Order: sequence, then C-alpha cells, then structure tokens
Amino acid sequence: MDKKEKSTSDNTKQMAVQCWLEEHRALRAVIELHFTTMRYLVIFNIAALGTISGLILTDMENNMWLALIVPILSAFIGFLVYFYSKQISRLGHYIRDTIAKRLHDLVEDEEVIGWESHTREEEKERNKLLQWFSISGMSLLTFILTSTFALIFTAKQTFLEGAVWQIILWITGLILTILLIPAFISERKFWFGEETRTNKEQT
Repeated sequence: MDKKEKSTSDNTKQMAVQCWLEEHRALRAVIELHFTTMRYLVIFNIAALGTISGLILTDMENNMWLALIVPILSAFIGFLVYFYSKQISRLGHYIRDTIAKRLHDLVEDEEVIGWESHTREEEKERNKLLQWFSISGMSLLTFILTSTFALIFTAKQTFLEGAVWQIILWITGLILTILLIPAFISERKFWFGEETRTNKEQT
C-alpha cells in the first residue's frame, strides 16, 4: 500500500470513528433526556399522591372516593416509567453491542466506550436481591405498593356504600395494578438479560 492509499484509508477510518462517536453522543443525550423525564414523572406522582392524601384528610367522609384515583394514576405513570426505562435499556444495549464493537475494531482498543458493559457487569455481580433496586425498578415497585394500599383502603366502602362508577374505578385500578406487576419483572429481565436485535442477528 502506497502513501496515498494509506492516507485515504486512514481518513476513511477517522471519518468512520467520528460518525460512530457522533451517534454515541446523540444516543447518550437521548438517554439523559429519558432519565430526566422519569425523574419528573416520579416527582409528579409523589406530588399528586400528597395532594390527594391532603384532600382526603381534610374531609374524609366526602373525599374518600379520591383514593380510587390513586391506582389508576400510579399505574398510568408506572407504565410511562416502564416505557422510558425500556428505551434506555435498548439504547444502552445498542451502544454496547454495536457502536462500542465498531469502535473497538476501528481504533483497536477494547476499552473504548466501555461504560454500558461495565455497568451491567457490575450490576450482575451484586446480590440478587439488590439487583431489583434500580431507579426504575424501585419506582415501579412503589407504584404497585401505593396502588395496592389504596385498593385495600377503599375496598370495603366502595363495595358496601359506593356508587356504580366508584366500583368501576376500583376494578379499573385493580386491573391496571395487576398489569403493572409483569412490567416490573420484565424491566429487570430486559436490563440484565436481553440482547439487542442487531446483536442477535449477527450471531
């Protein structure tokens, strides 16, 4: 290979590295945005629960029905948190399995873009119980426990004294809370166990 061909090859490699790095930066920005959105969702849920609890305590006899909103609201926000968590995991897998591997080949350095792999390996080495205590996992668990408490708290009054629409709200909250449980379980499995579609196709 003469100098001109070598220079062209080096330029092509440099351009490829730059393209992969730009994509990596863009995806990391998306991940940060999703994390921020998740935090705001959790804060909104806490604020809403506090408001509802305050209204119930000020006039428990007339405002007890507001507790029926809690399972529906918590489940709705919980599903949004699950969606963003899954997107973050998918992006992290793509960075680890595609971008990092391409850059490893181009720069001949296995330690380049190693955060996603390092994070998952570090989490896998933790105690099995502690692996459930991720930000999104704990958020989903909190939503499930809050909804369950609200359902238990309102069950007797709803079915003995409540109107039809209150019973419908209670049943809807129960269904959404039950549906949130597999989302909580699959969130952990997706984070630790699944590979990206691109990686599966390559193998």
